[in-house]
Amino acid sequence: MINIDRALRSSIRTGKVVLGSNLTVEAGTSGKAKLVINAIDCPEEVEKMLKEADVPVYNYSGRGKDLGSACGKPFPVAALAVIDPGDSEIMALLREIRGNEDE
Repeated sequence: MINIDRALRSSIRTGKVVLGSNLTVEAGTSGKAKLVINAIDCPEEVEKMLKEADVPVYNYSGRGKDLGSACGKPFPVAALAVIDPGDSEIMALLREIRGNEDE
């Protein structure tokens, strides 16, 4: 199991990640996002659009303010999209997502 917060900071530092609901939905629907991470308080309409975009979504266990802190930001982040993971191991979350789909 990976340390999600550490992997997030690494992917932000060494890869390409977009923060915020609007940019995340845009990246998901355009096919640029390899992985989406959303907070538990992410707006339902955003979750619905991401589900329709057919992009892997990892549900972060904290609220937007927690996800923002995990990203090293002083503001809440409802959702983010990983475009390029960089040197992080964030894409290991795909195994967790796919494992949960099989249940």
